[in-house]
Amino acid sequence: MLRIPTLCALFALAPLVSALELKPLAEYQSGFAAGTEIVSVQASSMRVVVSNSAEGLVDLLQLDPAKGLSRLARYNLVTEGAGEITSVAFHPSDDLFAVCVRNSDGLKNGRVELRAAADGKLLKSIEVGIWPDSVAFSPKGDVVLVANEGEGYVRDGEGFRSGEGSLSLIDLRAGVAAAKHSLIRLPDLAGVEGATQAAHQRLLERVIDGEEIKLPFGTSAEHIEPEYVVFSPDGARAYVSLQENNAVAVVDVLQGKLDKVFGLGTVRHAADIIDDGTYDPSAELFALREPDGIAVSADGRYLISADEGDSDPKIGKTKAGLPSGGGRTLSVFDAISGKLLGDTGSQFDDKAAEAGVYPDARSPNKGSEPEGVVSFDAFGKRLAVATLERADALALIDLDQPAQPKVLQVIGAGEGAGSGNLAPEGLAHVEKDGRHYLVTGLEKSGNVALFELVK
Repeated sequence: MLRIPTLCALFALAPLVSALELKPLAEYQSGFAAGTEIVSVQASSMRVVVSNSAEGLVDLLQLDPAKGLSRLARYNLVTEGAGEITSVAFHPSDDLFAVCVRNSDGLKNGRVELRAAADGKLLKSIEVGIWPDSVAFSPKGDVVLVANEGEGYVRDGEGFRSGEGSLSLIDLRAGVAAAKHSLIRLPDLAGVEGATQAAHQRLLERVIDGEEIKLPFGTSAEHIEPEYVVFSPDGARAYVSLQENNAVAVVDVLQGKLDKVFGLGTVRHAADIIDDGTYDPSAELFALREPDGIAVSADGRYLISADEGDSDPKIGKTKAGLPSGGGRTLSVFDAISGKLLGDTGSQFDDKAAEAGVYPDARSPNKGSEPEGVVSFDAFGKRLAVATLERADALALIDLDQPAQPKVLQVIGAGEGAGSGNLAPEGLAHVEKDGRHYLVTGLEKSGNVALFELVK
């Protein structure tokens, strides 16, 4: 059985291999046992908006370096049975935030609500695609892009049916009241190099009528599941991870249309794939990357992916030679061409084991499980920070050499890290007066953790 050290021990175990490190500053306790998932920070006001999917509410927090995180307001937005909050985003400068709400019927369109941050007042409700799962404002705040995952499945005779994945572009240039919505449909991905194809024989695990069922999926729009949205620094392009499809969609924001989709390929690196109470990366992992969170470097040159994974190959004899799901890596791509430059290999799990937070029970299934990622420049270096959901930890990565990203530190996200009871998911970075802060939602504990990058 793996030993779970105390929080102080976790920090002591974090190897000091670099002058840069993440330091815990504070933790906000929501009062709920779970659900704090997506976080978004407005740099100008240092306010944080946090979604709680389990409770149907949004908390508005104040980030104060001296006092930590304190709640300014709580907005109850969705009553039980009326849908589910899936994502939230703060406008870069206005007193405004956006909330994604999926319909309780998995095959019906969801909505995006634009609300005043000061009092939670609904300013505009916009019908979007099926199962909206991620929302982001452009750097100027004049465009909103939504990833409509279309994840819901329903029984259809002896089989199952799912909604189409799509993207929603919301134009705010004429103001919130005149917001204009355009639906961007996604093409069949058959033949897209590096993307999931029929030959990969994938299965997805989905809950239908309370039952966990493994479903085969293909390349058509019904099987495309947009996951996470990020804009380029100049706002001209937006990138959307298509997690289960092992691909990224690129949107031409100015033209309001899909530019292209590129596949992400596979990883091969050393890994621990056996649950035996010890960390032993003596096997080779062969897997589709399947990222959840993605980020763009501050100069716009690189796209960075957190390769969490979701699918599995069909069981039985056909499994031989088929890739598993989830690279357990952070990967770096050329943001224009989509060319792979490098990835972290086994470093996430290696460093998690060194820090005493590696989740060995997850060895057969996605390891530490990188979930969210942000990228920024600080102290003269190009950096990234990723959440490791199953290790209950954050990872600091040096991207100065994109072909050889280096994990500098893995640190527990709070008390009890490594137990599986924190699950850091959403992640945001903000700079104020030359200081760099990271905020993450701890989905399984109901709390929000604040870190600072220090030199």
